[in-house]
Amino acid sequence: MQSPKVESATASHVNRDPDSFNQCVAAVIARFPFYAEGDEERREEVAEELRGLASGIDETALVHNGYWETFCDDVPIGNYPD
Repeated sequence: MQSPKVESATASHVNRDPDSFNQCVAAVIARFPFYAEGDEERREEVAEELRGLASGIDETALVHNGYWETFCDDVPIGNYPD
């Protein structure tokens, strides 16, 4: 078993406040399903939709290496099919 050391832990930005986080999560859930298995053509379009949803709720949501940027970057590579 491996336990991470405190000094190796890093924090990443998610949202400016808990209410914005809840709103972003609700918007993403409402948008699901994102695309069908094998529907590569829609993936980038869906990622852009999700970026628009998150940034429309919280303009800080898409900071570099933040939670929502990473989530949206994972959509086009096929991590979230129906």
